[in-house]
Amino acid sequence: MSEPGDETIFYLDQITVKPGQAKAFLDVYMREYAPKAEARGLQLAFRWLSPPLFLTEQSNQVFIIWKVQGVEAWWRATRLRRGDPALVRFWSDIAHMIVARQRLYLADVTDIESLCDV
Repeated sequence: MSEPGDETIFYLDQITVKPGQAKAFLDVYMREYAPKAEARGLQLAFRWLSPPLFLTEQSNQVFIIWKVQGVEAWWRATRLRRGDPALVRFWSDIAHMIVARQRLYLADVTDIESLCDV
């Protein structure tokens, strides 16, 4: 179990992109979204593609994992995200590339007790 504030909280963005759009989506995401996420305190941990090649006839799944240290950093990033209309525009502008998207928040089970002690 981590000490309060030392827990790692992960953001898992799972995006199903339209056929042939994975590379273009990743390029736009890294150019426009990633710098703003980093400015909110998120650290990029992983960018995964499934299957591990750019498909043209079928959809790819893009998994982008961000992380922050501690619940205070998570709340700070959440507050900053909610107040930024540019993020709404970003997702609207790239909607033509996307079939579906979801975001999950994850933590190691050994950190849950510490995360709940607020």
